[in-house]
Amino acid sequence: MKPKHLFWVFLFLGVGACTEPPPPSLNSKDREIIDSLYKLQVKDLKDEADSICDSQHDSLLRVFIDSMMTLRKQEIERQLQRIRQLEQ
Repeated sequence: MKPKHLFWVFLFLGVGACTEPPPPSLNSKDREIIDSLYKLQVKDLKDEADSICDSQHDSLLRVFIDSMMTLRKQEIERQLQRIRQLEQ
């Protein structure tokens, strides 16, 4: 084999050795365990998130309405200024 061919063989093998190994695969029992743990965590987190949402609903709604009112007042003022400029 010529040195030129050896170079290409080693280059090919070297590049192939640099790839990452495939991720580990899970068997069905492992998947069942992970699925069960996931469902338990999601249920707990959903209950907690719902509780937080319920406890803060009124205050968040007030902040949202105040924010909307401020924006609408600003829009009305801009429109009034535009109308006043057109009347002049």
